[in-house]
Amino acid sequence: MNQKEYEQKIAELEHRVEVLQKANIDLMNRNLQLGQQVDSFYDVRRRIQMLKELVIRHKELIRHADLRDDAELMALIETRLEEELPHENPDFGLKELAEFTGTSQTRLIDLFRHSFLHRTVDDYLDYMRLLRSMFYIQSKPQWGIAACAQQAGFSVIRTFNRKFQDALGMTPHEFRQLIQDSTV
Repeated sequence: MNQKEYEQKIAELEHRVEVLQKANIDLMNRNLQLGQQVDSFYDVRRRIQMLKELVIRHKELIRHADLRDDAELMALIETRLEEELPHENPDFGLKELAEFTGTSQTRLIDLFRHSFLHRTVDDYLDYMRLLRSMFYIQSKPQWGIAACAQQAGFSVIRTFNRKFQDALGMTPHEFRQLIQDSTV
C-alpha cells in the first residue's frame, strides 16, 4: 500500500468516525428524548394513581356523609350544588339530592328540619333556584324572565313569580329594572 492509498484509507476512516460520532450524538439525543417521555409517562401514571386514590377517598367520604355533623354536611351540599348545578333540573328533589350527596333521605330531612333558614329540602332547593335565577336575570339581560326562571330550575313561571315576590318583596321584572337602573 502506497502513501496515497494509506492517506485515503485514513481519510475514509476519519470520515466514518465522524459519521459514527454524529450518529452516536443523534442516538444520545434520541435516548434523552425517550427518557423524558418515559419520565412524563410515569409522572402521568403517578398522577392518575393519585387521582384514583382521591376519587376512592371522596366516594368513601360521601358514603359516610350521614356521620358528618350538620355544618359539614350543609357545606358539602352547598359546594356540590354550586359546582355542578343539578338543581337547575326542575325534577331534582329530595331523592336526587340524597343520591347526589351520598346521604340518606332521612338524614337530609333531619338536617333541614333543624335548620334555621330552610325547613325542608324543597324550600332550600327553591332558595338555590331563586339565587340562580337572580344571577341569570342580572347576567343575561337578553333573556326573558321566563327563560331565566326555567334555566334556574323552575318549571312553572307563576310559582317562580310568587316565590320571587315572597323572597325579595318585588317581582322579577322590578328586580331586573332595579339592576338596570343601578348600572346606568
